[in-house]
Amino acid sequence: MGFIKKHLLFFLFLLGFLIRFSLIFVNYSWDVNNHMVWAKDFLVRGPQNFYETQSSNVFASATPNYPPLAIFIFVVMRFLQPLIHNLYWWLNLHVQLVPSNVIFFLEKTEFLAGLMKIPGVVADLGIAYLVFLLTKKGKFIAVSLILFNPVFIYNSSLWGQIDSIPVFFVLFSVYLLFYFKKAVLSAVLFTLALLIKPTALVFLPVYAVLFIKIFGLKKSIINLFVANIVFCLAFLPFIKGRNIFLYPYTVYSKGVLAAQSLPYVTNGAFNFWVFVTGLKGIKDTAPFLLGISYRLFGYVIVGLINLFVVFRIFKSKNKKETLFTALSISALTAFLFLTKIHERYSLLPLSFLLLASLKKPKLIGLFIIISITSLFNHYRSWSVPAIMPIINLFNSMFFIFSISLINLLIFFYLMRYFFCNLTKLKNLIN
Repeated sequence: MGFIKKHLLFFLFLLGFLIRFSLIFVNYSWDVNNHMVWAKDFLVRGPQNFYETQSSNVFASATPNYPPLAIFIFVVMRFLQPLIHNLYWWLNLHVQLVPSNVIFFLEKTEFLAGLMKIPGVVADLGIAYLVFLLTKKGKFIAVSLILFNPVFIYNSSLWGQIDSIPVFFVLFSVYLLFYFKKAVLSAVLFTLALLIKPTALVFLPVYAVLFIKIFGLKKSIINLFVANIVFCLAFLPFIKGRNIFLYPYTVYSKGVLAAQSLPYVTNGAFNFWVFVTGLKGIKDTAPFLLGISYRLFGYVIVGLINLFVVFRIFKSKNKKETLFTALSISALTAFLFLTKIHERYSLLPLSFLLLASLKKPKLIGLFIIISITSLFNHYRSWSVPAIMPIINLFNSMFFIFSISLINLLIFFYLMRYFFCNLTKLKNLIN
């Protein structure tokens, strides 16, 4: 026990990894099929016209709709399969104790699907380690709330989503920006987050204002130029014969952002729009009020809330608690009020809300509640393992309305806390 206590952090991470590893081959979602096919198409066809050519097998999306860095990650994972297979075959021939039957599993789609989940698993561990670095008191508890959080485990290890990866890069970039004033490296890391999944955009307003506040407008513009160079370079393998300055942004806006989600007001998310449309398949381009579309209403609501948040950030002192609360509000706002939102985006505010709660323990309750509602939302959309009484309950509109209401109440409480906390801080300064 003394040895375990002395090396507690190592054993926490080991246990967190083993739990995830035990699940990666159990099942996988429809989306993982896309990841595997995109990697195969990249290796077989090459990158030219990659984003314009229909996938060799169509599952959820006819053409690839993830940014380049995500595609590169999938390609690396697919490339690992034959390497692992050949290594195991060599061991099987030269080491008598190595079981032979495993070689057949290494050739199956289930094994490749498990490999596709590893980057998300590593990102979970990376987020936990950053939380450890950012925590002064209660380090092991804070780390455990990520490592053993069912939402993170379910999302990356069972479902096979990659939502943890952009969160890791955003958190890493904020860590370097806020604590070490590493402007270029921070800007590059945030850009990498955007190049993995556009969900990182929900953090951009707060990040950009913080960047300008710390470094000033001139240095921020220089780093914006650097970030754009990195962004364009990521598309370089796909550009042949095209404008290097226009093509990346065209693909990202039309081939990634516009095609990222199903075109409905809500895609299974327990958010504000549930009270407006239920979970009906209404397209978000349809008119909502005064001939204005649902999508535009969502943009206006989110834009106004973000204006309020970034204004408060700009006027406040650089406090860790304020920053992480603002980032969690931005992510929760996007989840609740944007259209075309999936259930799994409820994971986005969690890491930042946890960090905000370290100095204000009253917020830890919100973190736990959102973790629970997020898990419910994940399970409702992808019910594995299938437990029919729970599935029936989670599909009832009373349950869906109730969880959506809880999410909204948490949002309003968090906004009230953010406003009152900064008002008190301003009064103390004056």
